[in-house]
Amino acid sequence: KANARRNKLLGLWAAGLMGIAGPEADEYAKSVIKADFEEPGDDDVFRKLRDDFVAKGVEQSDHQIRRSMDELMEKAIEQVQSEA
Repeated sequence: KANARRNKLLGLWAAGLMGIAGPEADEYAKSVIKADFEEPGDDDVFRKLRDDFVAKGVEQSDHQIRRSMDELMEKAIEQVQSEA
């Protein structure tokens, strides 16, 4: 559950960097959640973000993307725990 929440937050963060807003940002976040089902681990999500950033000309290093993934996982875990 926390993983899906993290991916949604990650998708919204990435959408903002790419200039995507409103319903389109929500759709993009859903596409990030779906990307996580391609293979075990986070590499599929990372690859999607990396490829989409490159396509949109957004400057984000691999380290910045991974750091955001880690930070948003912590936030997602806090959110899920506070709902329990």
